[in-house]
Amino acid sequence: MSRAFEELQRTITPADSRDFPNTTLQHVRQAVLDIENQMAARRSLRHLRRLMPLFNGLEHYAKVVDVLCNGTPYLPWVWAPITLVLRVASEYVEAFEQIIKGYSRIAGSLSRIEILSAAFRENRDFQQTLAVFYADILEFHKHAYQFVRRSGWKLLFLTSWGRFQRRFDGILEDMKRHESLVDLEANARHIADSRQAYQEIHTWRDEQLCDVVRFEEEQASNHYQSVVSWLKLDETDQLAIFESISAEGSRHPGTCSWVLKHPKVNLWLRRQPDVPMLRLQGVAGSGKSVISSQLVKFLGDGSLVIHHFCTSAYASSLKYEEILKSLLSQLLRQDSELCAHVYKRCVLEKKPPTRLTLERLLQNLIGSKSNEPNRRAFIWVVLDGLNECEQSSQERAATLMNEISSASSSTEGTVCKVLISSRNSAMLTKRLRKRPVVSLTEEKDSLEAAIRQYTSLRLESMLQRLGQLNVGHGERQEIEDGIVSKADGMFLYARLVLDYVMTNVFFSADEIKMSIHRLPPKLSDLFVSSRQWLMARLTLHSYSEISGRILTCLDGRSKDRIKCVLGWIAFTKRPLRKLELLSAISFSEGNAEVAGMAPRYILDICGPLVEERHDTTLAFIHGSVKE
Repeated sequence: MSRAFEELQRTITPADSRDFPNTTLQHVRQAVLDIENQMAARRSLRHLRRLMPLFNGLEHYAKVVDVLCNGTPYLPWVWAPITLVLRVASEYVEAFEQIIKGYSRIAGSLSRIEILSAAFRENRDFQQTLAVFYADILEFHKHAYQFVRRSGWKLLFLTSWGRFQRRFDGILEDMKRHESLVDLEANARHIADSRQAYQEIHTWRDEQLCDVVRFEEEQASNHYQSVVSWLKLDETDQLAIFESISAEGSRHPGTCSWVLKHPKVNLWLRRQPDVPMLRLQGVAGSGKSVISSQLVKFLGDGSLVIHHFCTSAYASSLKYEEILKSLLSQLLRQDSELCAHVYKRCVLEKKPPTRLTLERLLQNLIGSKSNEPNRRAFIWVVLDGLNECEQSSQERAATLMNEISSASSSTEGTVCKVLISSRNSAMLTKRLRKRPVVSLTEEKDSLEAAIRQYTSLRLESMLQRLGQLNVGHGERQEIEDGIVSKADGMFLYARLVLDYVMTNVFFSADEIKMSIHRLPPKLSDLFVSSRQWLMARLTLHSYSEISGRILTCLDGRSKDRIKCVLGWIAFTKRPLRKLELLSAISFSEGNAEVAGMAPRYILDICGPLVEERHDTTLAFIHGSVKE
């Protein structure tokens, strides 16, 4: 009884349970009659006299367990929640009817108590057995309260109640089995049988609960798979994008820690309705995507975070409908009740997943996410690279996120906090002009410190090579200063320079510093320079594996082949795997009679601008390389 009472007390908010200690069964009877009159005035009359057997049963039950509850606040909680649940449920007739039926079924299990209470009121063993009834009744109160007090409960009630029926049937079966136990204990000749029955009921109860949990997990998994099929969603691209971007931040820990201390970001991260939407803005290569991925990881498992990363390397990621599907799938994966609702309302009813349907779903589900009665739930949404989408997609996404964050911040249910990370976009600026902005161009000091840490970590990984050049700590610091200075707040610039240093052959620290000094100051010029450097590297080609062979300059045909590699990576409909790309290059010259596949070293030559992802596909190191 104590455990059941404490669980229900934790579930019901203090404001709702304030009057419970002083509530009598007569108060509940009168309150039910008042609710009936109010519903009659709204022309929604329901026959609440069906609850009278329940009240009669509770009255006799109270007399039996009164000795057990003496000196505790337990007893009023058997009936007090009924008024609260029915008053809220009366706003929605279908929910009200289902709850009335549930309480009516409980009344049937209390019928034996009325017969035996007079004879066994003072019997301690009899009272202990009836204490189980207390736990079962409070369990039903708890679920009924949670259903009518969660945000958006009217939207989800029928689906959630249907899923609860299996648990409720278990509660009723438990009460029926204890009825039989009451009969055994009422007969002194069957004391041994009653003890055995008591043990069997406890065993059955544990097994039944495990069966229900297993059934619910299997059902939730089946519902989710059906919904994903209905959405026609392939999450492979998004998983690959996020893994690639987040891995870059994980390899160099601490380089994004400064952003957590930024006042605007700090407010956005807090579980408070302040700053429901935030923009992270910066030029190409300034580290926006890595920062976004690290914010997702920082929020971690303890928070509900859904995200979508847009990149030209994956055409599917730029489609507005795919953004909606991606966010929906992540939301549904973490809430089986929401998933069951979508399964029933969309999959079973065979609704097409149109843009309007997906938008409404996302809005409704986010608004209904709060599971805790009268407690705010928080959802964080991170959209990165939105500027790479078409103007119409940018406009729709910005408008939708504006509506969701504004609506949630003005309610007591779910608070949705949105981060949109992008380059400067006239469309986004127009749609989100009133939202706070963190501009990376105005955070040069923080970025410089982060780039310095990044550069230091990269140079540490080159210690063996630098040691062979007799590069000491002082010279290594000069190289680091040169790279940080050249980068001027651009992470991608620092990465390209460090890749350049790691790839080329130097004989001294002075050569490294001079090479860095000669690099162009702008990222766009560096890309051009990188391409020229690539071509310079390509002007030497080994025709023999024998050491010391003469390297000769490549002709125009070889240069065309490198352009072919970059062209395939830039304009293919989907990212190609290494073997697919080599095969495509082999047939690109129009010769159907190809003796063999293009050599792999042709891809190594493109290393400064191209990287191989975890799924063996090849892509540019940054979306701006294509530009």
